[in-house]
Amino acid sequence: MRILLFGAGGYLGSTLARHFKGAGHEVAVLARDDEKAAAFRAGGLTPVAGDLDHINALAEPIAQADAVVFASAIPFDREWPVFGEILALMKGSDKTFVMTSGTGVLSHETPLGEWRQETYAEDEPFTPPPWIALRVETENRARAFSSEGVRTMVVRPPQIWGNNGSKQIPALFEGVRASGAACYIGRGLNLYAHVHVDDLAEVYRLALERGQPGALYHAVAGEACWKSIAEAVAVVMNCPARSVSIDEAKTIWGEFIGPLFFGVSSRSRAVRTRAELGWSPTHFDVVDDVRNGSYSVRGVHQQTAF
Repeated sequence: MRILLFGAGGYLGSTLARHFKGAGHEVAVLARDDEKAAAFRAGGLTPVAGDLDHINALAEPIAQADAVVFASAIPFDREWPVFGEILALMKGSDKTFVMTSGTGVLSHETPLGEWRQETYAEDEPFTPPPWIALRVETENRARAFSSEGVRTMVVRPPQIWGNNGSKQIPALFEGVRASGAACYIGRGLNLYAHVHVDDLAEVYRLALERGQPGALYHAVAGEACWKSIAEAVAVVMNCPARSVSIDEAKTIWGEFIGPLFFGVSSRSRAVRTRAELGWSPTHFDVVDDVRNGSYSVRGVHQQTAF
């Protein structure tokens, strides 16, 4: 299969490129400049010159691809304009388009770090927070395009971890530099369901090979509350773990990032993914990986800086 991958320079996208290539697929990637093109080429990928502002200029590589996978992080109000142009070029081709979303659409505010019981499988009803409702509309429009002769699917990851990457876990380490402690909000019992980035890449690979048109797939290997993860960071950084208020969290991580990363509950289940794709994750213990695995290198560097 020839795959055109958007976002190959990022944490998730680079992992997808590696897994697709390892599975025997040919991987073309969007490269915005010569330096990135050279780096992709050195990694065995085929760079394609272009950018998201000129999708029509990518008509030829899109036509040459058997599948288009979008793993770039762009503003929510740009997602459908970009996807709509890509899908219009793919209309009637019976080729595959995979959109990356996220379980932030399922989140509930937990300003006291309280535990919430709500958890959602792929097609169970929910009400998204207002700030991210547009992304749900984009998910639905992308999935509905399967009626236009494109095999469209949406993958909705939870918290992604592993290989010294992620968004939330590095932020906890950065919070130590800002506050002298590994912090969590309130009781710290709130959480995002989680998945290792390599297990997540398998969901994409299986979706390309077995996924159904119009499908939505989750990817969940387990759950760990923020207090437990922060306490693991504290061990690595040789510092205390500390509960903070939502206002303190905004000071440490920013007005938007603090509440978004650590002040919500986002719990999901991968019922359809396991049943339909036969997916079975192999990495489960994010707390152990923070204490003893890939993140210990990050901790050593940050202890030196701190």
